[in-house]
Amino acid sequence: MNALSHSQELGNDWTTPPPEMLYQIVQNVPHRGSELRLKEYAQRVQAQLEQQMAEFEALHETAVSEVRRYYIFQNEQAIRAFFRSQRAAPQLLIEAASQLRKNFGENTIFNLRLSVDEYGARSLYAVVAWLGHVREVRKALEHFDEQWWIANSGRASGDVTFTYELG
Repeated sequence: MNALSHSQELGNDWTTPPPEMLYQIVQNVPHRGSELRLKEYAQRVQAQLEQQMAEFEALHETAVSEVRRYYIFQNEQAIRAFFRSQRAAPQLLIEAASQLRKNFGENTIFNLRLSVDEYGARSLYAVVAWLGHVREVRKALEHFDEQWWIANSGRASGDVTFTYELG
């Protein structure tokens, strides 16, 4: 029996075109409906994107404010510009703060400094202002590295460094 020699029907009505798909508008595929529907759709998409961007910016500003609770900004404008281009850095610094305090002490001061090399590459340094002996700060930094930083350093993409400064 050759199934292709006679027509088969499954009850589907193929004379009615299927509804337009979302991708058709994006790909400029001809679709049913008016230009007004396309314009309304584009406006809705743009409004949703603008709302998402505003929400992301608010979350970012909240994170930067949180960073200010734990660190002193040496050059606020430069550090904020760095945070705008390195969006993961504020959250990373927030998470690092508890580990830094655990290893260096609750009353230790942490500064954020931005460095720009001759090629324009920027690096953010979280500097511990240390008043004790150099052996103590090195030991604390080593514990911080082993307990937290090594596991999380990949998120910094090489742009954040933790170090110390003797006072």
